[in-house]
This record gives sequence, C-alpha cells and structure tokens, in this order.
Amino acid sequence: MKTIEEILKQVSEKVTPSLEEKILIASAVDATVNALRKAARELEVDVEVEVEGSFAKDTWLSGDVDVDIFLLFNPTVPLEELRYNGLRIAKRGAELIRATWTERYASHPYLTLNLDVCNVDVVPAYRVASPAQIVSPVDRTPFHTLYVKNKLKANPELIKEVRLLKRFAKGVDVYGAEIKVEGFSGYLIELLVIHYGSFLSVLEAAARWKPWVTILDPEKHYTDPREVLKKFREPFVVIDPVDSNRNVASPVSLENFCKFIAASRAFLREPGIHFFYPTPLWSQNLQEELKQRPVAAVKLTVPQLPEDVLWGQAKRAVKALCKGLQRMGFVVFDKGIWTDGKTLVLVFELESLELPILEKHYGPPVYSNHDASFVSKYKGGNCVAGPYVEGEKWVVVRHRKIRGVREALAKLISSYNIGSFISSSAKEGGELYLGEEVARASESEGYRSFLSEWLARRYPWLR
Repeated sequence: MKTIEEILKQVSEKVTPSLEEKILIASAVDATVNALRKAARELEVDVEVEVEGSFAKDTWLSGDVDVDIFLLFNPTVPLEELRYNGLRIAKRGAELIRATWTERYASHPYLTLNLDVCNVDVVPAYRVASPAQIVSPVDRTPFHTLYVKNKLKANPELIKEVRLLKRFAKGVDVYGAEIKVEGFSGYLIELLVIHYGSFLSVLEAAARWKPWVTILDPEKHYTDPREVLKKFREPFVVIDPVDSNRNVASPVSLENFCKFIAASRAFLREPGIHFFYPTPLWSQNLQEELKQRPVAAVKLTVPQLPEDVLWGQAKRAVKALCKGLQRMGFVVFDKGIWTDGKTLVLVFELESLELPILEKHYGPPVYSNHDASFVSKYKGGNCVAGPYVEGEKWVVVRHRKIRGVREALAKLISSYNIGSFISSSAKEGGELYLGEEVARASESEGYRSFLSEWLARRYPWLR
C-alpha cells in the first residue's frame, strides 16, 4: 500500500502541466488575445483584453484547462452596449483565428471559442476601480486573479497544493460552482489552500467542519462570527477577501459540503489514488438490475438553453414531481437528472411502483369550520369506512384514485408547472418508463453510464 506522500507525488506529477503543454496553451492564448485586440481596433471599440482565471494564476490542471479572457470596458459604457460590442469583438476575434464558437449566458452573454488545444471563454466585463463598484458579478474576477497571484507569488509551493485539491474535488465530484454541480469553485479551492497552507491541511480542517457554523474570513473583514452567521445563511461561509459582502462558498450545497467532509475523512483514514481518479462504474446488464428495482423515468425533449438555465429548471422539475408523488402516497427514495442538452431524463426510485387499493384520508379537526363539508362529502358512502374521529380529526378510509406511478407521473407532468421551458415540453408529450424500460430512455453511452452510477449510489472512493 502506498503512503500518502507517494500518492500525492504521483497525483502531482499527473496534474502539473509539462513545459511543452504550457508553451502550446500559452501560444493559443496569445494568438486569441492578439486577435481580440485587433477585432476591437477594427470595430473601433475601446476595451482592455486581459487573461483571468486559473490560466493566469497557473493553477490549471494538465489536460484540463479552460481559459478566461476578459474584455474590460469603461464603467461609463451602458450595459446593453457592453453586451452588444462584447459579442461583436468575440465573434470577430474567432473569425481571425478560424475558431468555432458557442454563445453562452452568465450575468450577460459571452462566447466560448473552441480552439484545437483548449476552449477560451471571452467574457465582457467592466474595468472598475474596486469591487465595491461592480456592475455585474464577473467584474470581481480581475480582483480575484490579482489577489491569488500575489499570494501564490509569495509562496509558489502552494500552486502544487492547489492542483492537488482541485483534482481531489473533481475526483469526489464536488468541483464546480455551476447549478449542475453546486460545488466548490476554482477560486474557493485556491482560497482554502492559501488559508490552510497545504492540501493535507485543508482535508484535516475539513474533517472537523460542520454546516452552519464553519466560517473562514481570510482577510478578517469581520470581528464577530455572529455577525457573519446572521448575514450569510448558507451551510459554509468563506468571506471573499476582495469583497466583504460576498460569500465565496454560497453555491456549495449542503450535500456537497458534507460530501467533501466525508471524502476528506475517508482519505485521511485510508488514502488512495481512487479519490483523485475514480474508476467509472459500468453495469453489465442494466435491464436485469432494473427488473429488481422500483424505478421510473420521465423523458422530455427540451429546447436549446444555457446550461445553468436548463439545470435550474430540471432541478425544480424533479423536486416538484417528487413532492407530487409523495402527496399521492408514493415513497420516493431518491431522484436523478441526466441530460445531453436535447433530451432530459428524470429518474425516480420508489418504495413501490404501485400503491395499495385503499388509503387513509385525514380531514379537519372536529372543531374546525370545515368539518361539516367533510362529513357531508363522505357520509353518503363515498368511502369504505367512516367518517369517524381519530384523535381530534375526522378520518375516512377510501379507494385510492391513482395507484400506479405511470398514471401518477402522467397526471403530474400534464398539470404541474415544472419550469417554464420544461412544462411546455411535458404537456406536448413526455415519455414514461418503468422498471427495465428505464434503460431504454436513451441510447446514449453517457446515459447508461449515469444510470449505472445512479443505481449504485455508492461513491467511487467507498467502492
């Protein structure tokens, strides 16, 4: 069995870009920066072009780099003009280097340029004098870049530690602040290493974290922790060193915060390379496994949407459907979401796919103003037993209207508002699958891989 030191040395060698890789990516970035500057001159738009993010800070991982290039406008430029000219410059820059591009949306539209060696996000923002003057959230990014670069310049050894923690967060599936993940951003990872001093120190601290009481304030903006807990309501609070009014950890869900704690404890107890590079689970016979499991799925065709919008709506949809199923009497063990951007599959594991014939239905208290209407509804025999009093409430035993989950889901997706973009698709005709049918909801290899992992729901680092 390898020691922690041997494991970390092996991972560090894998995640540290080689000199050749650095030169290759740097050349592509320089060419993109020059093209964007040329595009701005051609279009007669006054902007500064600046590289931000992990590439600028040298905290990116070998074979896994997304470059951020910002088009920084004067704060006096109207927001609509920034959006319009930002896209014009980005598109013209893409033409000059013959790159394809995809339009995306965060606080405002931006382009992702698809280069041969990496992707480059070209983001319009304002060049403000301080974080207190930001117009949109992305305006903070240059201050984040500068803060981290200065800290790493003072202690270059931390760069290796940041890369280890990023790879660990990716390996245990909590990396990324986007809605799809609700996890740890790259900037948050960097702050944790700067604050605690090393990868292992972060894990040792995380093993002691608890939700709603863990506060990190690297620049000591606050003197009283109670003030922080009153101001920020998230499970994990890390005060932004460059903006005391922002919690860098606000995107981290309670589940992912606790997952990071659990993975940190597990690694410290029994370290292994699989925390950084998990082995994918692949079920050999999904249909056979699904025969034994009360699983249902809803398949929808969705319009082309920005990823955050799609995942936000998908998460609201699956939550609404879970509540609807539970109101009908079903016990939902768990739910999951898979999408390739065109097809959306919502999966549910239940206690049973079919409910008993009868249900016990509770009415109002006997002293309620509504008790007469309840008694009147059922005293004529619209139930199997009752109305009778149990405790303080009227009760009846009645035939259940909907017993099967297929009928329940059909009713829910046709009548529920499960997101403005998804509801219309559902009403036009969502497809329903039960048991072994769920394996056929998509022919995609990505879907089959997702389904294998979701059915197991055992973290790779516990396997």
